Formats: sequence, C-alpha cells, structure tokens
Amino acid sequence: MIVIVKTAVGYCRRSSSKQKGNHSIEFQKEQIILMANRMGYVIEGWCIDDAVSAFKTSAGERKGLKELYDLVLNDKASAVFFYDETRIDRSIVTFVNEIYKPLKLVKPNVKFYSTTSNQEWDPFQIDVELKLINASYESVTKSQRTIDSQKNLMNQKKRPGSRTPFGLKKIPSSDVQNENFIEDENASLIRFIYYLYIWGYSIKHITKILHNSQAPAPGGKVWHRRTVEEILKRPLYRGDNEWGSQKNIIKNPVIEPELYELVLQAKDLEKKFGQFSTAFTFRSIAYCMKCNVPLKTRNDTPSKATSPRKYQNYFCPNCNQKANLNRVHTVVNDNFFKHWAVALRSMEQAGLQKLKEMKKVIEKELDRLKVREDMLKYNESFIPSLETPSSIEKHYIQVKAKLNSHREALNNTLEQILNLLEDERSLRFTLHLSLSGSFNKLTDVEKRMIALTFIGKISINMDTMKVDIDYRLHPFIELEDKVSRLTEINNYKMDA
Repeated sequence: MIVIVKTAVGYCRRSSSKQKGNHSIEFQKEQIILMANRMGYVIEGWCIDDAVSAFKTSAGERKGLKELYDLVLNDKASAVFFYDETRIDRSIVTFVNEIYKPLKLVKPNVKFYSTTSNQEWDPFQIDVELKLINASYESVTKSQRTIDSQKNLMNQKKRPGSRTPFGLKKIPSSDVQNENFIEDENASLIRFIYYLYIWGYSIKHITKILHNSQAPAPGGKVWHRRTVEEILKRPLYRGDNEWGSQKNIIKNPVIEPELYELVLQAKDLEKKFGQFSTAFTFRSIAYCMKCNVPLKTRNDTPSKATSPRKYQNYFCPNCNQKANLNRVHTVVNDNFFKHWAVALRSMEQAGLQKLKEMKKVIEKELDRLKVREDMLKYNESFIPSLETPSSIEKHYIQVKAKLNSHREALNNTLEQILNLLEDERSLRFTLHLSLSGSFNKLTDVEKRMIALTFIGKISINMDTMKVDIDYRLHPFIELEDKVSRLTEINNYKMDA
C-alpha cells in the first residue's frame, strides 16, 4: 500500500521578542504540528516573522510570508498552517489580498488552516471576517492607548518611556540635572558603522560585515539593513536629545559633528554620482581635455570570458577616443599621490577659513531676512480689519510661512557650521587627512569616495595621458552648496 504524504508549510509570527504564552514561536509551532497531524499533513518547513508587527507591516512586505508564498508557488507545499488570525494580519485585508487571493488564483488546490478551527480556513466566512476585524481592533486600541499615555506624560513635562539606544546607557533625570546618556561597551561599534559609511561602503555591505563578524546586535538579534539605517539617522548619537519642545544637548556624544557631517555628505554624493562600488573610480569627474566633456565608461568584457583580461574603457562621447581603465587609473593615481601631501598641508587652514566665511554669509542672510520680516509686519498693519479674511491677508500668511521656513533652514545650517567650528581640530579629525602615504593601498570603493570628496575635476588628454587635477580646498562641499542655495536672492512673492 502506497501512502501519499501531504506536505505543508507552517507560518509563525510574534511582534516582539518579549512575547510569551500563546504568541511565542515555540507554542505556535506545537499547536500547528498537532493540527497538521489531525488533518493528515506533515510540516516540511517553517516560515517565521520574528519581532515583526502585522499592524505596521503589510503581509506582502513580511519576509516570512514572502518565503511562504514562494514555497507554495513552486509546489513545495500543498497547504498552509498558522496559529490564528492575529498571527497573519492586524489590518484585516492585507493577508487576504496579498497572499491568499494571489495563491488561490494560480494554485486553486492549496489549502489554508488555522489551529482554532477543524475546517479549511476561508476568509469570506462571517466568523473568520469577525476574527480579522477583532485582530485589527486590538492593535488600533493598543496604539491609541500608547498615544494617549504619551500625550499625558508630555503634558506633565515628562518624557515618555522608550528603549535606550544601542551603544548608550541612560542616566535618569533628577532635581539637579536633565536626563543624559553615556557610552557603553557597544559605542565603538556605532562609530565603526559611521566610519565605514563615510568611506563609501553601502548599508548592505556594512550589514554583511557586521553579520559575518558576529558583532553584537541591538536586542541580541541579528543585523538588518534597517537597523544600520536607523543608527545612521538617530540624533541621540550626535548629542541631540530632543523630544517635544525640549532640546537637551548631550556632552561628549558618540558621533562628533564633523563625522556626522561627512555621513550627510556621503549620502548626497551617492545620490549625485551613484554607488561607490564600481571599477570606474573616476566616473563623473573625469573629462576629455580636448573636448571638455565628461568621459563615459564602457565594460566590454564578455560575461563568459575565460581569460582574466578585462576590457574596461573610458571614452569621450564627442571625439570617440578611448583609453583602458588601468591606464587611466595609473596616471591619475600617480598624479594624485604626488600632489596629495602638498594639498593636505593647506587643506586644514583653508577648510576652517571656508567654514568661517559660510558662517558670515548665513548671519548676513539672517539679518536680511529680519529686515524683510519687519517690512512685512509694517505693511500688514495697514490692512483693514475684516470679519472674513481677504485675499490680501491670505497672501501675507503665505509669505510669512515661507519666511519662517527659510529662517528655520538658515538656523539649522548655522548650527551645523558652529558645531564644526567649535573645535578647531575638526578637520584634523577627518580620517581622510591621514592618507598622505597610503592612497594606493585603498580599495576601489575607498578611492572613489576620496576622489569625489577632494577632486572637483580631472582633465585627461586621451592621446598623451597628460592629467590635470582640480583639487577641492576642504571636504565640506555639500555644506557649502547648501549655504549657497539658502543665500541666493529670494523674492518672496505673493501668489496672484
């Protein structure tokens, strides 16, 4: 007698690693295995979403459910088992619309089972619909209670409770001092992440490095891309302990102002020039000396080539001259290496001087803005008072909103500059300045970051391989561009 084994996949989810009881992964697995045995199925695999909210994350975005979808689609399972409706969805319809319906459309014989019923799970039955509604209502209620509790504490001038960020220890507020944070044993890991990022390494690559090195992760979990993204954005690491209308500056922050400024710059450079992990180190900044147009790049290496030789070229789209990647890189690297030490000697003073100039420009723009605001206020006083706001009053409101927004942007930028100027050693701190004898030892990613930061333009004669390099005077190029944009002549016209 041949016994046909029916295979199934089990799905488990918990929204927090602290959840126990019916919502623990172990308990869900036990109940699913019992249910599968009763229905004549063998659980061949598990798809798990651990510490994932079904309220904030739709079904189609959850890794475990994506894996489940692929298993069923590729005939690896003929049934799906889960504990109850709260495990698959907290927003009523995302599991049905993004997982159930699409699978049923291409695999009509696939079956779904919940451990709370002995019948095949059907989302269109009235009792199942009510369970999905209740699951959503529970999450909405919990969310609203949390918001109400936070508002109540804020009204009492108290900070709502929150988890202390990874790499820090919290010193609670007292009668003599505000709440503060100090470094713990993982603070150096936070700085390591920032250093890797300003060297041009992608968040995906940083996550891989942390995972492969088994570095301790927040909450004792594994490293995820989103975790690294949040660490790079968190204001507390740079000393900004802001909540509500209160702003407490933390002394001795984990991340110094200049390091954070370079992180912002790395993000802007990536948006402007694309990824740093490319063999063409000088793409976008290399120009044809004869035609004065940016050189294009082309990789003609056959995908199945057995020879180690690569056919990678820079070429001019105007005169069509081309040069091998290695040849271009050799002459540019040699030129850069010869002049780099000389450039470094003047860079620190020039950089500090530029920061001081930017400070004066911002302060002058703030003075100009004050004159405009006073003039606007004076003119506004002549508008007749009417019960119904006139069109001219609405225009004044619009202009004031624009002026306020501009003032906020100017003040934020001025604060950036003042933080950098506070310690005149700031440019010395930048690890780019320690490269006078090691540029050729850098990886392609690191060389590209250095090139985009400190080189404005590379002009190359494609015949003779003569190279001219225009060096930047300081590393804060994006900050300078931002100041330039903010201080352009702005006419705050009222809408007609």
